[in-house]
Amino acid sequence: MSKKLFKSFGYKAVQIVVLILYSIFLVPILLNYWDLKVYGAWIALYVFFNLIQVIEVGHGTFIGNEFNRIVHTDDRAARELLGSALRANFIVGVIQIGFVALLYVFGLFRLFLDEEISDREIAIVLVILFVYRMCIGSFRGIIVKMLNPFGLIYKSFQFSLMERILEFLVLILAAIFGASLIQLALLWLLIKGLYSVAILFQLKKILPEYFPWWKYGTFKLGIRNFRKSLSFAASIFLDRLGNDGVVLVVSAFVGTSFLPLFSATRTIVNFGLKISDFFIAPLMPEMINFYAKDKKDKILDIFKSYWFMTSAFLIAGFIFSMVFIEDLFQFWTNDKLQFSKGLYSSLIIVFFIQNYTKVLVVFFKSINKTRIILFTSVLRIAIFFGVAYAFKHWDIYGVLLGLVVSELILGLFWFPYYSFRTFALKGKQKGLFFLNLITIGCLAGLFYANFNEYFIGVQGALLLLVGGLTYFQYILISKETKATILGSIKKLSTFARKQN
Repeated sequence: MSKKLFKSFGYKAVQIVVLILYSIFLVPILLNYWDLKVYGAWIALYVFFNLIQVIEVGHGTFIGNEFNRIVHTDDRAARELLGSALRANFIVGVIQIGFVALLYVFGLFRLFLDEEISDREIAIVLVILFVYRMCIGSFRGIIVKMLNPFGLIYKSFQFSLMERILEFLVLILAAIFGASLIQLALLWLLIKGLYSVAILFQLKKILPEYFPWWKYGTFKLGIRNFRKSLSFAASIFLDRLGNDGVVLVVSAFVGTSFLPLFSATRTIVNFGLKISDFFIAPLMPEMINFYAKDKKDKILDIFKSYWFMTSAFLIAGFIFSMVFIEDLFQFWTNDKLQFSKGLYSSLIIVFFIQNYTKVLVVFFKSINKTRIILFTSVLRIAIFFGVAYAFKHWDIYGVLLGLVVSELILGLFWFPYYSFRTFALKGKQKGLFFLNLITIGCLAGLFYANFNEYFIGVQGALLLLVGGLTYFQYILISKETKATILGSIKKLSTFARKQN
């Protein structure tokens, strides 16, 4: 089992690297062959695809969890679960295509896309993508779930890795040969369809005892399980709407042609997510363990550790990037996009506020406070869309204001309210809880001063203030927790080196 675990971590690491390279190389190549409207249209179309696809993803998630739960205790029930899911899968595909038809009939595509691209073309592209999912894509996705409980999750990482490479090649080929969006969708269906068939043959060899997968189960059971999966679909939809929905709002309020610049800038900022994920990985099991033992002061120390480490590394990195980011951006995009310091700075501040609440989200998820997490998604989306719509005359800055306000309300009121109750914080402790958020506020002031080219002394003072507050966060961490976190990171680093 340990060898399989090592392989899983190894392939996951490779997958992350490939995803980063995918983002780095795809943007300049597509910009070189596509005009901004076509590129922006593809970005918006793929967002529509991802949002509608939550029906299928929710179903697959539920089936995968259930299969993993029962396969080692009731093999017959696991086979029936799998076969029933494959029967219901066709209905899931029909529902998704039905959503595309509704959007087309009621003209809702026009709310988010420029008129240069017809509703008919948009609908055809989406139908082709969902036909692929209905015929074999989601079918294969459900079968792949069998790998997890047998310690073969690294195989699914392999499949995902190769699929992302194929997607990259499909997009590049379509761009180079000047294919239309419909031709791109057909190429997507052909290449990924053939790859899915190849994966199914592999799965048959890996777990031959479960083939034919559709032998057991009933359509009735499949529909019953599909209904149960709708709660997963709703949760995933809210998460994606909070992320991908931003792209559609930008398209609606600013224009489809602006999407390549917005997407490219956000791609650079989101590299910080990889670093924050690295820091939070060794902290999650510690939080669960301390909560089970009612050592809440230790959990608060973990919050402080996470906030300090991400601040120390990421704030320094983003501030330093201001020196060269414009030249790098222009080189990266081959001067096809005009770098926006205001957009870049604003997205960095949004990222840091999200990063502040991220460890709180992970904590409440780990102790199964699902109600808090669900209403967090609802509140974030409602505030963002409300503010962005109210200030839509500000174009992109209205959208950015919506992002900042929604994240600030969560960081200033929503999560502190539940955190103060959970940890029984009082007086000075409540004030110190906001220290990282205050640091982010000073960073926002520094970016604002830099953007408006204020006197260098003002920028220097703000820089010193940010550094001083970051150091103060370090002082607040207990010595014991510092040793625990450093030890966990050292173990994680040692494990990673062994895989190389």
